[in-house]
This record gives sequence, structure tokens and C-alpha cells, in this order.
Amino acid sequence: MYPLDVFIYENILHSHSHTALLGWIYNALFLAILYFYLPDKIGSTKYNLLFWLTQISIIGMLLTFAWQGYASFSIAFSTMHIFCTYAFIMFFLYDTKKLDQNSLPLKFITAGLFFLFLSSLGPWALVTVIMKGLAGTDLYSQVIYFYLHFQYNGWFIFSLIGLWLGFFHRRGAVFNPKHSANAFNTLFYSTIGTYALSLLGFKIPVFIWVIAFLSASAQLFGLRFLYILLFQNEAKVFFELPRLAQLLFRLCFFALLLKVIFQFLSVLPAVGSVAYINRDVAIGFIHLVMLGVVTIGLLGWYGGKGLINVNSILVKTGTLLFIAGLIFNELILFYPALVTWFGISPVTDSAYLLFILSLIMLSGTILLFSGNLKTKK
Repeated sequence: MYPLDVFIYENILHSHSHTALLGWIYNALFLAILYFYLPDKIGSTKYNLLFWLTQISIIGMLLTFAWQGYASFSIAFSTMHIFCTYAFIMFFLYDTKKLDQNSLPLKFITAGLFFLFLSSLGPWALVTVIMKGLAGTDLYSQVIYFYLHFQYNGWFIFSLIGLWLGFFHRRGAVFNPKHSANAFNTLFYSTIGTYALSLLGFKIPVFIWVIAFLSASAQLFGLRFLYILLFQNEAKVFFELPRLAQLLFRLCFFALLLKVIFQFLSVLPAVGSVAYINRDVAIGFIHLVMLGVVTIGLLGWYGGKGLINVNSILVKTGTLLFIAGLIFNELILFYPALVTWFGISPVTDSAYLLFILSLIMLSGTILLFSGNLKTKK
């Protein structure tokens, strides 16, 4: 490894995480939700202004976090982005009030926006914690986990599910009311309860462990109902998708299943302790959600809607490269858990391997982007 004095690693890490979550996933969901539910509002003044203000805040975070880490300018841009999310939530709820609020896809989108708001309470609480001189304490970490949990387990995943359900519904799918209610209620309440999983690495009372176990178990049942809605009952709609979109959707759901299984297993002390001790395993789980579930799922949705040219050879090649890099990246990140459990030999030079795999994913992303530049859509 070759350390650089120009940049501070922790600052680059903050810049990376904020730009990945907000610059890519938030923007992709923002545009997809507007395009699907409010296509006539896309060119409106308020959404156009809101979009560009959001981009300013994201670019500001990209630069200032890399430059100074958590300090005055980066916090100012982060605060600006939070207020942009509040405006988006209010605008969307107001503009969709005439739509059927009992529609299952819209319920998932609305729940996603609820979790977006809920997660925003984390940064506000973090300011209070820091002002009280508690930075670096358990409470400080718990507040960060609160933000992350309701971002990727709540806002990201619920919105993605809502988009896919809406896609199927627009193509004629009719969802069973009983399965719909079971899927939504189980996943919604278990998502709130599974925040307890983030607390298992701290000294906690027994009832927190019980909540974590029950919530993680409920997620499995919720995912079963969701599987019925998306695959079994509406198989015809699914197979009308382009082949690449089908592949991406299957991979997305498989990654979601792995996420839920891993969360359930993390309740077991022998399993969960590895994630809290080993940084690579924790990063692997986050990447499983951000890249395996959300990114793959969004690419599939955009491809299914014709917003990504899935027939382009460049897009196909780039997507397959990205998927291959992601799979091997996850295997290396989760490998330390196998070392701990089974005492097998660790991977040497894993940092270099991860760097090479990152280049492969970057190459795939560039090809995917280039393939879309050639389509008039």
C-alpha cells in the first residue's frame, strides 16, 4: 500500500459514501418516481429547481467532504440536501393526493418517503450528540446506524419495490389483496424493528435482542409474500421483460433474499459478532444492499421501462462486467467471515484484488453509460 499525504483517507471515504448514496441512488429514485407517477411535472419549475439545488448540494458534499471531512462547509451542503429531501416529500405527497392512495405500489413509495424523512432525524441527532461532547461514543455510532438503516433498508428498498410493483401493475398485473396486505405490513413494521439489529454489537437489554429476532424473522415472511406478488402470480408480466432486465430483476431479488437471510443470521451471537468485529464483512453487507439490491434493481427497472437501451451490445457487456466484478468483490469482502468460522487461510493481497475488481466494475459502468449515449431515447 502507498499512503498519500495529499488526501486523508477518512475524508475520501465520507465523500465516497455521500456521493454514492445521494449522488447515484437518491437521484435515480428521485427521477424514476417522478417519471412514473408525475410525468407531467418533470419539466415544472419547482421540480426543475429542486433537482438542480439537489445537484449543487451533492457536488458540494463531494468536494468538501474530500477536502475537510465533517466540518462547516460539508455540514452546510449536507443540511441543504436534507431540506431538498423535505421539499421533495412535500411536493410529491401534494401532487399525488388525487391518486389512489390504497394502490400497493404507491403505498410502498409513500412508505419509502416516510423512511427517508425518518432517516433524516439521524443527522440532526448527530449534531446534538457532537455538541454534547459525545463524539466517538456508542451513542454517536448508534445515531449513524439509525440514519443508514432507514436509508438503505427503508427509503431505498421500499421505493425500489414500489417502482417494480408499479411497473407490473401498469402492465396488467392484479395483486392479491391478502398477499398485498401481508407483504406491505410485514415488511414495513419489520423494517422499523430491525433497527435493533444495528444495536446488537453494543451492550443492550435482552428485550432489544428479542425485537431484533422477531423483526428479522418477520422479514423472511414478508419477503415470501413479496415473491408471490412479483413472480408466481404475475409470471406472464415478468417474462414480457427484455432478457437483460429479467436477469437484473432476478439478481436484485436474490440479493434481497441474501440480505434478509444475513440479517436473520446476524441475530445469532456467533454469526453477528463477525460483522461487528470485521470491517470487510460490514462493508460487504452494505455493498450487497447498495449495489446488489438497489443498483441492480434500478438498472433492471430503467431497462424494463426502455430508459436504458438493454439491446445495445455495449450496455449488455458493461452490465455483465459490472455484475461479475460485484460478485467477486462480495466474495472477497465476506471471505474473512469464513476465515473466522472455519479457520481457513485468509486471502493475501485482498486490497489489490478489490482494487482490480473496482476497475472492472468501473469499466462496466463506463460501457453501460456509453451504450446509452448512442440511443435517441
